[in-house]
Amino acid sequence: MKKLLLSILASAALFACSDAKKEETASAVEHIYKPTYSDNWKIGDQKNVLIAEQIHKDLFAKDFAKVEAVLSDTAVFNNEDGSVLKGKVAVIDFMKKNFSAIKINNYKIIAIFPTVGENGHQWVDIWDQADVELPDGTIQKLVWMDAFRFENGKVVGFTGFVKPRNE
Repeated sequence: MKKLLLSILASAALFACSDAKKEETASAVEHIYKPTYSDNWKIGDQKNVLIAEQIHKDLFAKDFAKVEAVLSDTAVFNNEDGSVLKGKVAVIDFMKKNFSAIKINNYKIIAIFPTVGENGHQWVDIWDQADVELPDGTIQKLVWMDAFRFENGKVVGFTGFVKPRNE
């Protein structure tokens, strides 16, 4: 009886393992709206993910010198209000002004992934959330999306938005 049971289990295991998954093939997509930037993305460099995570850590610790070290001199930050910061000095000044008086608590990354487009641009996209403590002690529960563009290990571009978190 044991041999029969073992034979059945072994057969089932072999059958399960031999049931090869069909490899999905990429088929051309006929877009309703043609992407103007890129529509052929691949997974990018994981090193850029670590840089983006470290930027957050250093920014929350108010270590602006470390953040500055990973920005290119010509970095461009596109803010959600439509303003554009051009150059490392302008970006760091903005960060000092806007992050010095607040505290970031309960920070979580919801999703993070590096991408590289057919144009060669390396991006790290992050969806994250935190409780932001304002100077008056008020807590704002926020979610945001960051997109950092990298060249040679430096941030050359950024875009993002933030909104209140519904719980």
